[in-house]
Formats: sequence, C-alpha cells, structure tokens
Amino acid sequence: MENLNKAQQLLNEADVVIVTAGNKMAKNEGLDLLGTENFEQDFPEVASKYHVNSIGDALDHKFDSWAEQWLFWSQLIEKYSLNYVPSPAMKKLRELIGEKKFFIATSTFGHFFEQADFNKNRIFNAFGDWTVMQCSSGVNHGAKSDQEVVRQILTAHQGDQDITKLVPKCEQCGQPMEIHMPLNEHFYPDTDANTRFRWFLTGNEEEKVVFLELGVDETSPQLFEPIIRLVQQFPQWTYVAADYQQEMLPLDIQDKSAAVNADAASLLQALVTD
Repeated sequence: MENLNKAQQLLNEADVVIVTAGNKMAKNEGLDLLGTENFEQDFPEVASKYHVNSIGDALDHKFDSWAEQWLFWSQLIEKYSLNYVPSPAMKKLRELIGEKKFFIATSTFGHFFEQADFNKNRIFNAFGDWTVMQCSSGVNHGAKSDQEVVRQILTAHQGDQDITKLVPKCEQCGQPMEIHMPLNEHFYPDTDANTRFRWFLTGNEEEKVVFLELGVDETSPQLFEPIIRLVQQFPQWTYVAADYQQEMLPLDIQDKSAAVNADAASLLQALVTD
C-alpha cells in the first residue's frame, strides 16, 4: 500500500485531525446513492411508479404527494440511518483519532458520524443531513430532527393507516417540511456548524494539523479544493488521502502529503493495527 508509512507518520505527529468524508465513504457504510443493483428490490413501489432505479434518481424526483414523498424518505432514513450499525472502519477512525482534537466535514447525508457517537458539535454536514428537516416554503424557518416523524410514519404505514396527516408541517407557516438536503433551491446550509468549523480552523492555525480525506470525489469539490489551499497556506498542515494518486496532488504540498492507493475502509484498517 503505497505511502502508508508516510500517512502513519503524518497522523502520529499531528495534534489535530480534520476528517473530510464523501460519497465513497458513504458507500463503505452501506449507502450507494447511484447504485442500481438493489433499488428495485428495496423500494419496489417507487421504482415501478416513478421509473427510477437508484436512490439518487428517486431523491431528485418529485412525487405525486407529500405523503408518498415522506414515506420514501422515512424508509430511506430508517434503512440507512436509524438502523445503522457503525462499521469496522468507523470504529477504526475513532481509535485513530483517540484523544486528539478533531473536526469532521462530510457530504455523506446519512448521519453516520453522529450515529457512531462522534461529538455532534464537531461535525459539519456540508450538504445537509436527511435525519433533519426544514421548511419547504423557501424561507429559512430553522431545522429540526425528523427521526420521531419517521418512526410515526413507518408505524402507521405498517398498520395500513393513512399517513397524510403525519406529514410534518412548519410550525411557523404551516407548509410541509422536507428533508435537509440540496434537493432544490430551498436548501439552507447549517450555518451554525459551518461557523464552528471555521472557528476550529482559525483556532488551530499554529498546530500540527492533518487533513484525513476519506472518499471525497468530484461531487464534493467544496471538501477538496479549499482544503488543499489551506494545506498550501499553513506550513504545519498536512494531508492524507485515501483512494488517490500522489502525483495528482499539487507539487507544493507533495512533500507533506500522503496519497494512499486504497479505499477509506482499507486505509483505516491499515492505519490502526490491533
């Protein structure tokens, strides 16, 4: 595994670990947004009625009613988040961080890091979190957990009850709520978490910081390009990347970076030996 020793050295020497995690990490945790293999089996009614064949396609599709929409969202959230069991890779990440100061910036949607008991105040869900809901009106009336709503909808559906009255409504304007993801122009980023992340970066300018990139791909340039610029700017900041090639990194950070030709799960397993 090329550059593994260098990656271990950079992480061992660091005082601070900042994790960036994207779609490839989500896939390691069981959530394949673009995969088509099991979608029809897992969501047969949605696949048949709306002619979609992946979670990503279904999320981009507008359903005929809010009840249908919330039933699908609830099934997704239960399957991939409420029933989520932290993977061996996630447990290795906790071991790797240990007592170091850390922050996590992720585009994985699925609430994985919170479910794995990482401090929620040290997590920035850059593109939202589907266990949270926001007003669909286009006005930012705040966000709140949807997990209890999800449980109520699924219980009612299993009992063949009409779930229309269970569609959550905004307490301020009465419009239906929607999951907190960039499905349309109504998405409002979590500014509180973004601010905490920015303050964390500012507060550690003089520390030995390592960015540990786990499965960030071209769909999340916000978690790659700005990070690279920070590593270029601060001499003591370093970079470790899974599933990447060393020669693809900018020349001016290659000496203090380690791109490892292994996926996130394999890298974490190799970095933390029993």
